[in-house]
Amino acid sequence: MLSATGHKSTAAQAAKETVFVLGSLSDLKSSSQVSDVIIVGGGAAGLTLAHAVASSGKSVLLLEAGGDKRTKTSQDFYRGELADKVVHPPTDNYRVRAIGGTSRIWGGRAIPFDPIDFEKRDWVSGSGWPFGHKELADYYHKGMEASEAGRSAFLPGQALPGAQGELAPGLDGEFVRTTIERFSKPTNFWRRYGGDLTRMTNVRIVKDAPVVHIQLASDGKSVDWVEVAEPGGGRLKVHGRSFVLALGGLETTRLLLASNDVRPAGIGNDSDLLGRNYMSHLCATVGTVSFAGSPERIAYDYAQDADGIYVRRRLWLTEKAQREFSLLNTTFRTHLPEPADPAHGDAILSAMFLVKDIVLYEYSRKFVENPVGWGGRLRHVGNVARQPFRLASFGTNWLRKRTFADRKLPSVVLGSRQNRYELEFHAEQAPNPDSRLTLSAERDAFGMPRLKIDWRITDLDLASLETSYALLSRELAATGAGRLDYDRAKLTYKAQRHGIVGGHHIGTTRMSDDPRQGVVDADCRVHGVGNLYVASASVFPTSGQANPTLTLLALTFRLAEQLGRVQQAQAVEAQAA
Repeated sequence: MLSATGHKSTAAQAAKETVFVLGSLSDLKSSSQVSDVIIVGGGAAGLTLAHAVASSGKSVLLLEAGGDKRTKTSQDFYRGELADKVVHPPTDNYRVRAIGGTSRIWGGRAIPFDPIDFEKRDWVSGSGWPFGHKELADYYHKGMEASEAGRSAFLPGQALPGAQGELAPGLDGEFVRTTIERFSKPTNFWRRYGGDLTRMTNVRIVKDAPVVHIQLASDGKSVDWVEVAEPGGGRLKVHGRSFVLALGGLETTRLLLASNDVRPAGIGNDSDLLGRNYMSHLCATVGTVSFAGSPERIAYDYAQDADGIYVRRRLWLTEKAQREFSLLNTTFRTHLPEPADPAHGDAILSAMFLVKDIVLYEYSRKFVENPVGWGGRLRHVGNVARQPFRLASFGTNWLRKRTFADRKLPSVVLGSRQNRYELEFHAEQAPNPDSRLTLSAERDAFGMPRLKIDWRITDLDLASLETSYALLSRELAATGAGRLDYDRAKLTYKAQRHGIVGGHHIGTTRMSDDPRQGVVDADCRVHGVGNLYVASASVFPTSGQANPTLTLLALTFRLAEQLGRVQQAQAVEAQAA
């Protein structure tokens, strides 16, 4: 049995520990233990699932392909082929092949799906989940706790009682409403659960253990074992009772497609839906809102609730608006002016631009569309030189609230004395079978085919954005809350050119009751394979307006209960036999 040694006694101390004593491939090779649940992938879903399943008494083996941190070598396994390199970021970005997974660079935004997201909508082809919003209600609470994002309070009156509710006074109505987005610390799930997991005697965690193949039984109805690639080129067979793929949407899909010896099209691909309906979210900054009234009355900034959780107001197009105007789910946030343009005259924005090259790619990709020459850079330096005290004050505050804080200020937001703000949209993308992942002819160092990604935007995506902007503009004018100025052509261009949120990989193992309409069933079990499950946002049939992490965590807790019921039923059957 693999175990941890030398850990401090409290959970708080363990959460800060970054190095744990774990098992190795050699330990795994010499062990004959068959775990109740084998989890492939040590990111937010895999670690949360491991903790939940192990806490119920089941034995767990977690196999993580990466090591303690991401490296150029480990990230190269994520490299793939893009049908269009302009619209989609490189496949080795926005993901981390290391213990903790992409939660190591997670921004922390925690938002649930809305009830309408689970419904079959006549204007959205491929919409509809096998269950409704109520099915996940209790699991959302658990997801909030796991992500350390506080209470499930997503309306201003719930989150900030007694404070101003509306983002802009007078704007809220039947079509536009202020809602709340909440933020995690952000939480690295290895730090969150690593201490507990490595102390549990029924948990084994093995890093640098890439699973490269899923071996089905000859009838294709169950998994016999998974193959782990050894550094020397060998293959290690790992047996278990139930198997869960928690590698993220892209790698989960790649592994299922590549495991094609028994099912030639790949596991779960009998209906040719594996890899299809690849969705993200569309997000870009387009247009300027000029609010009426006093600038002090615009609630643009982050606030902290009674528990110290960071929250922020945003504008949401209501379910009534979506139904009446056939819209996809869409939200808006106030945003910064383009930092790259020195004409803004702001030392903070100029400093942000000047240091952008040392910021993670995931957060700097949309910084600037056009190159800035030396003349522009000198103007930025001039902005910094003219406002040293403003920049120094900002820097001190940033160090205190972000760099050295346990719960970090999520991002830079700045007020406007002119009461004018750039507008950022964050919109649902519709399912599209032609937007898909397939296998490339190129192979990685372990011999696995790399992914080929052909991400596409639908006519509905663009039409919904245009109507959403027009509706918000109308409501601002009708309520007297302000004015929205935007260029329709620029809206379309930015959605197509810069729109994709690179870390949201949704829909490629979609959930359905009918095997002909999806890859997994309502319990996240691969259709036709009795002991294989998926814990990934790739099971979402639709993308909604919300970032996927919280809903993924809710589904993960739900899956943990399902695995418990399955194991209990198997035990009863074994006793009866």
